[in-house]
Amino acid sequence: MKALTGCAGVPSHRTSASAWLVRQGVSTFKVPVNGGDAEAVLLSDLPEDVRRAYLVKHIDGLDLDRGTYDDKAHEVFLGASPARRARAERKADVARFLLALPVGMNWPERLRLVHAKFGVKGHSKPVLKALLTRLKGVDPINFAPALLDGHEAGRPQTDIHPKAWSCFLTLIRDAAPDWPLVAAWRDVKEIAPKMGWGAVPSYQTFWRRWKALPKAQRLQARLGTGEARKLLTQPIIRDKTSIKPLDWVSLDGRTKDFWVDTGDGRAVRQTFIALVDVASNFILGWELVASENATDTVRLIKTTCERFGIFDRLYTDNGAAFAGHLVAGGNVFRFRNGGKPAEGIQPPGICQIMGIKLHFALPSGPDHVGGKAKMAERVFATLSRSLDDRPEFKGAHAGHKPGASPTKGVTAIPRDDAVQIITREVRRYNAQTGRKAQGANGRSYEQVFRDGLGERIVRKPTARQLYLAGLIYKPVAVDRFGRVQVHGWTYGGASTQEALLPWHGTGKRVLLGRDPGDFNAPALAFDEDGNLICEGIEPVKAGAYGSVQGIRQADRNRKAARAAVEAGKEASDYLAEAELKTVLAAIHTPEPHEFDGAKAVVAGQFKSPVKATKRAKPKGSAGAIPLEYLNNEKSALARNTAGGGKSA
Repeated sequence: MKALTGCAGVPSHRTSASAWLVRQGVSTFKVPVNGGDAEAVLLSDLPEDVRRAYLVKHIDGLDLDRGTYDDKAHEVFLGASPARRARAERKADVARFLLALPVGMNWPERLRLVHAKFGVKGHSKPVLKALLTRLKGVDPINFAPALLDGHEAGRPQTDIHPKAWSCFLTLIRDAAPDWPLVAAWRDVKEIAPKMGWGAVPSYQTFWRRWKALPKAQRLQARLGTGEARKLLTQPIIRDKTSIKPLDWVSLDGRTKDFWVDTGDGRAVRQTFIALVDVASNFILGWELVASENATDTVRLIKTTCERFGIFDRLYTDNGAAFAGHLVAGGNVFRFRNGGKPAEGIQPPGICQIMGIKLHFALPSGPDHVGGKAKMAERVFATLSRSLDDRPEFKGAHAGHKPGASPTKGVTAIPRDDAVQIITREVRRYNAQTGRKAQGANGRSYEQVFRDGLGERIVRKPTARQLYLAGLIYKPVAVDRFGRVQVHGWTYGGASTQEALLPWHGTGKRVLLGRDPGDFNAPALAFDEDGNLICEGIEPVKAGAYGSVQGIRQADRNRKAARAAVEAGKEASDYLAEAELKTVLAAIHTPEPHEFDGAKAVVAGQFKSPVKATKRAKPKGSAGAIPLEYLNNEKSALARNTAGGGKSA
């Protein structure tokens, strides 16, 4: 602080100088010195005029030629971050101290003096020699800009041929992410002379220029565009306390890292699918299944809705099991098939039946609900660390690659045992207290869910919703008997014939819904707009040829047909025979004179206009026989007379 007094308006008195610096917004701090603590300030924090005056005063005190002040270099220097300026100022102070020492002083003595004044760390002999080499040709007053990290305001960078640098970056881009930079430099060093790129600088020059590149550019070169975007995309911070339990539910599946035996002696890896409440991280339900499939997913959603109530929104990815008809049927927009609306007749999915809004994660994109991964994925990551590698699975571990095959030494664990272990670990996960998640405040996830559930109006699914959600659907054509056939089964009876027959011969199909657990149960049918056509469509059971049961069924069918025809006959309300005769007698019969004077009707002609017809001349007129005919007749009579022929 004492060295600043009197520089460019700084008061000469130390106390007044401290107060002046505070008014200028410059922070001061204490440093230990002989006899106590002294007040100090960072040179990089001083106003430009004060800093410049101090440098002149300080360099003159060291008996150095301060040189010419480079305004442009110092302007760039002042635009750098405070930390970078502070590092450059410390290096410049060390360099000026070294230059001020007597020329003949040996290096051990120089090191002793430097260490006594600036400390040992970072001030070895090679570092100090490199520092002086770097500052050759630079005036002492411009040392700090020259020593700024990245060389922005110092001496020009060592020249690297543009093609050599481009080659260096291209090699890094095409190599594996962990390929050493020095290996790329060696390749460039061998290639450059052959390509006429001139001399290649040292590896340190390449390394410094690489480190000076923006983080995004280095990540893109190392990892590629997609991965660089993922790493640099800042996650969205969501306030989970703003939502309540069952507002958002996350669905996902993950292949487990252990082998199980399902009873056939084969070692297989099954898939764990789960529903997780986003507001509380509570696992609502789960299934251990052969693979991600729609049937098991529908069953999981059904049981969860029966247990806790219908949730409002389901958030999932666009996998086939989750974006298929059974789950997402009826949803207007899905990401599968290019995001186009599905064409043709579509079955209703469980989300449409239950009134659940469906949200799909963007393919290879961040989760718009709360972070970079879906909540279920984060729960899986936490749960897998404590579950998949448990000692109970010794000998059954499969590793973390889903496509791995079992080795000879694998001992698969029985599926029932695996389910028992997963059940225990899921309960422990839900019930563990002391949670520090957003809004948990030390409670367990289950307690957070239960407490929030008390503020919600629970929507329990009706028996009708559960029935409709449990059906499988298939578009089918109606035959001329009012029946439908699907997968070798025939449905349709007398009670539903009239409702289904209007769809025969129209080219349209009906959507038949059946119970996947019992194909003998009656089915129902919807039209292409989702309107119910009829239900209670009974399956047609084939009887033995010539059996009494078949004869009875044929009689019932004929009886039903007679009843339907008779009902139609009665509904027609035909006229009685006598009344019909009276009605027919009233039909008008035209008299003969009504046809006199009837005008001829000319047939329609479309090739040319109809020409006007000439009036026929009265019979017996001279003009009735053509002149040519009369002349021919006279010539014939004359020939007959001359030849002695008989007259007619």
